[in-house]
Amino acid sequence: MQVVSISAFGGPEELRFGEVPTPIAGPGQVLIKVEAIGLNLGDAIIRSGRSGLQLPMPFIPGGEVAGTVAAVGDGVSGLSVGDRVLGAIFAEPRLDGGYAEFVALSSDVAFRLPAAVSFDVAVALAVQGLTAELLLERNPVAGKSVLVHSAAGGVGQLLVRLARHGGAGRITGTVGSAAKRDAAMSAGADQVVVSATPDWGTGAPGPYDVIFDAAGGEITAASLPLLAPEGRYAVYGGASGIYPSFSPAQMAGVTAAAQTIAGFSLWSLLGDPARRGPALRASYGRLFGAVADGSLTVDIGHRFALADAAEAHRLIESRGSVGKIVLVP
Repeated sequence: MQVVSISAFGGPEELRFGEVPTPIAGPGQVLIKVEAIGLNLGDAIIRSGRSGLQLPMPFIPGGEVAGTVAAVGDGVSGLSVGDRVLGAIFAEPRLDGGYAEFVALSSDVAFRLPAAVSFDVAVALAVQGLTAELLLERNPVAGKSVLVHSAAGGVGQLLVRLARHGGAGRITGTVGSAAKRDAAMSAGADQVVVSATPDWGTGAPGPYDVIFDAAGGEITAASLPLLAPEGRYAVYGGASGIYPSFSPAQMAGVTAAAQTIAGFSLWSLLGDPARRGPALRASYGRLFGAVADGSLTVDIGHRFALADAAEAHRLIESRGSVGKIVLVP
């Protein structure tokens, strides 16, 4: 089968198109004929070596695929050849194998897709939709004012859409450039400001009951003063290269205002096998159902052939993309 792999950490040029033996479905596994591969910024971070992970080389990136079941291993029930599925490779949990024509993975992390959910949409929901859905489950927004950073990004757009669907009050989004404003507005934000300007906070006056921050760095420093008393500041990444941090003086203010700093990562859930399967099945059920009934739309911004994965990585690292980037074998 055809794959894209790396043999050394580095730039997008390290992604090489080639062939390896097609895997087989072992006991408890299904083999998926891949129709869509989801690209995430984390793929580029891993490829560059900035993740700090020590990985066996050659390494095939990719943690989310969608396609049809091509074979079923011993002991598998509930799935059959021909079923349309989302393959949540990342949930096994592992970080490899997705940039390929076929993927073998545990049947426990292969989720059947309704007819209304396309393969492209499925991979857009795999990590980003799951992250948004679980963030909102842990940080309720019904009737509350909400600030969503990176509101034109994959998770950000879905946070805005799901927050609106969930009954949020005023929703303000921030974006990195004026070119992305329309994407955040179309997702359902009431107001969008460009956070690249030093004084962006004056254009998005608080207070906000809930703030979602995956940026860190200067964004966090400017955002915390906008949090309402008893508000929740949800941290789920450090896309700026600097995770959100808070000084002793800031934490004293958080304490005085009875505010909550709430960290979130999928890894705490994925590392607990007893919780993982039921939680993911419930979240994907809600997400797929929302797509099927028309209450949730998902933007697919760019589609690249698998052989052009390097170009897709250059685009996502440029921060110029809007909507999900999908690779197609």
